[in-house]
Amino acid sequence: MSRFCFIILSLLCLHAPAVAAKQPNIVVILLDNVGREWFGCYGSEENCTPNIDKLAAGGVRFANCYTTTVCGPSRVQMLTGRYPFRTGWYLHHDAALYSGGGFDPQRETTYARVLRDAGYATGIAGKWQVNNLYDEPDAITRHGFDEQLVWPGSIDRDKADADFMAAFQKAIANNDAEFLTEATRKIESRYWDPVLLRNGKREVAQGKFGPDVFLDFAFDFYRRHREQPFLFYHARVLTHGQNVKQQVVTTPDNRANPPKEEHDLFADMLRYADKQVGAIIAELERLDLIKNTVVIIASDNGTEKTLSARANGRVVNGGLYQINEAGGNVPLIIHSPQLVKGGRTAALADFTDLFPTICDLAGAKPPASLKLDGQSFAPFLRSEAPAPRKWIFNHYADERVARDERFKLKNNGDLFDLDADPAEQHPLPKDAETAVRAKLQAVLDSMPASTPLPFPHRSLSAFKKRAEAAKAVK
Repeated sequence: MSRFCFIILSLLCLHAPAVAAKQPNIVVILLDNVGREWFGCYGSEENCTPNIDKLAAGGVRFANCYTTTVCGPSRVQMLTGRYPFRTGWYLHHDAALYSGGGFDPQRETTYARVLRDAGYATGIAGKWQVNNLYDEPDAITRHGFDEQLVWPGSIDRDKADADFMAAFQKAIANNDAEFLTEATRKIESRYWDPVLLRNGKREVAQGKFGPDVFLDFAFDFYRRHREQPFLFYHARVLTHGQNVKQQVVTTPDNRANPPKEEHDLFADMLRYADKQVGAIIAELERLDLIKNTVVIIASDNGTEKTLSARANGRVVNGGLYQINEAGGNVPLIIHSPQLVKGGRTAALADFTDLFPTICDLAGAKPPASLKLDGQSFAPFLRSEAPAPRKWIFNHYADERVARDERFKLKNNGDLFDLDADPAEQHPLPKDAETAVRAKLQAVLDSMPASTPLPFPHRSLSAFKKRAEAAKAVK
């Protein structure tokens, strides 16, 4: 090659557009109904989460992450990046079980839709709950997940006759929470012999354990889409009980000889969930995908109130449905050996931040008209900027709270020093920490009134609330 040709080729290479880096895969693992008092990386002494703890040590752990304190609203917040007052999901609405309206893709946009439109393959396995998928069979697809294996979460029509279904509908109309609590015994199984919808088609996996079936589906998805960027949402059904009356279940590891105590059965459920998290990482490594995959691990809300765990030298009671730290301050861990500098802790995040962060990581732009409440922490993950949060916010029913790294203010005026009083038993005097109080009060004051859903919330808590209101009027 002549010197002239070499110079020309060099100049062409110099001015050629850089080859874009491959978009990372995003894997979201959301555990169900387990508070951070059960996670070793958050101080648990229960020894249930060695795989998750290892990922936290090698990744980024958020010391405090707020989300609505029950599963339906929490999942909507995580998927939309919007606070409950904005979406209307400020009370639990179990659309899968009670129908009456659901998570509407005409009202809300999920990050799955944004990533799908940006060229990602998208899939989900596990629990959806925020639509009745028999009433709205295309709801999950419209929300952006093209491949699906989900637990429908409705009354099992194979176990309920016409008389029961008539009584069930009457109880919904009458806000009969007592009947409906008992009726949850007839909910479709998510564990042994699970009832599933595979891309909209119903099946019963006789003799199988639901979490294992979901994992097989996910791994097949990984293999088929390994040559393109993908988003996969592991919406875990562990560690939720089977229904309101059955809070714990056996797993393949203890079914032959289950422990007798509920606490120990629950611990084994979490150990099985942790074992599966380890299997997810191992499969990503086996397929040589982990180097270009960001794994996000969280839990949707606190543990059932009947359960407790020892953490950080004290016994912590479960906080499901309560807007205390046990109910709404959940684990959040980000792991990616090559894309995220590990061994770090950030102070504050909330579930609204996941939407903009995932879109930022993927290089996918949400609609310009979309009002998001979250802040992207992707620059922090890439070591380009500090973590963005100075405060986080939580909301359930009529209660709202804001906190910083140390202090928490409720909308009833109670201010807590969480370093000194983690159980929130002793509000500070009104004249104490006035600057902190003013700062957090300004956060609460900035939040608008709640926008209701276009239909009544349907859940045991909503039925009880309406029944109590009707009784008070009488």
